[in-house]
Amino acid sequence: MAKRKELEGLQMLRGICATAVVVDHTAGMLGDPKYGGFNLLGGALEYGFLGVDIFFVISAFIMCAVVLRGSDFTPKISAASFFEKRFSRIVPLMWIAILSYAAMQAVFVRAPAEWGGYLRAMVLWPDSFLRPTIIWTLRQELVFYILFCLAFFTIRPARWILLLWVLSPFAYVATLGSWTATTGYIDTTASILFSSTNLEFGAGLIVGLLFVRYPPKRDLVMPVNPLFILTALSIAAFAVCGMLGLQGQTLITTGLMGVMGGLIVALSVRVACPPGLVTRIGILLGNASYSIYLFHSHVLASVLAVRAKLGFDPGGWVILAGVSLLAIGVGVVISLVIEQPLVRLAKSLLVRPNRTAPAGLPR
Repeated sequence: MAKRKELEGLQMLRGICATAVVVDHTAGMLGDPKYGGFNLLGGALEYGFLGVDIFFVISAFIMCAVVLRGSDFTPKISAASFFEKRFSRIVPLMWIAILSYAAMQAVFVRAPAEWGGYLRAMVLWPDSFLRPTIIWTLRQELVFYILFCLAFFTIRPARWILLLWVLSPFAYVATLGSWTATTGYIDTTASILFSSTNLEFGAGLIVGLLFVRYPPKRDLVMPVNPLFILTALSIAAFAVCGMLGLQGQTLITTGLMGVMGGLIVALSVRVACPPGLVTRIGILLGNASYSIYLFHSHVLASVLAVRAKLGFDPGGWVILAGVSLLAIGVGVVISLVIEQPLVRLAKSLLVRPNRTAPAGLPR
């Protein structure tokens, strides 16, 4: 089974999660009186924020599936190559997103610039707030990458450190005075290092390690295109959390999303994706998911502000659909025109070829 083929369903899932986040943020902004005060489905659409939770599961899975091999989970590449590739893939485009967002705010928002937030975002500093706020997810990713590298590129006992990190939210939440407390919006070093989202990275690790240890022999053929099935399962997971009234980044939310997201990810890497337009669209959105995530706030902030100023009101649902599609479309264009060439350039400058893990790596 070719690697590209077995990850097509996962790419679709990435696109679904990015779309969910866009819908969440669009619906949330439209609920603000400044942008119209539209109450769409009683706020249920805002549970699309849980797309980020599935992203964390996906991220941990990908690190296992791409970096590790064999029953002893030996890394295929060196630690230096691992970070070179991660830097090339994530940081240059992130810098463009941060700087362009800061420029937009400076030009259109009459408020003091929060330069500290932008500077911390540029280096993913593990303390205090970031601007734009969506960069918080990449800060959590960086913590995971460091622990993942420590666990699998050094001595074998270091894997216990990764396990303790995954379970550390239980100890941290215990200090907050309530087991239902959220680790979000605190923005201290402790809340970042011991975030409840660690449980979701743990779920992705479990699915990823099982995938490496027991690679699937054949694809699962679905009665309909997997894009529809994965979309329905993701919406069902969001709906469960919505019906329970769960808040983001609590132990029960991340634990539940870790389990449900892990099952969805496990299915996504097994499904057969038939050729055709639906599959091409799903993979296109997946390939563009990072650009969609980074730049959708730019589109929402500008378009909804202009709409409110002009007083143009075709109805909340029409605005939601139009602005969401526009944000996704802009993300796709940025992916094709900027992200992909930028990643290739960064890799050509930073990633040295044929850097595999050294023989006799201490375990």
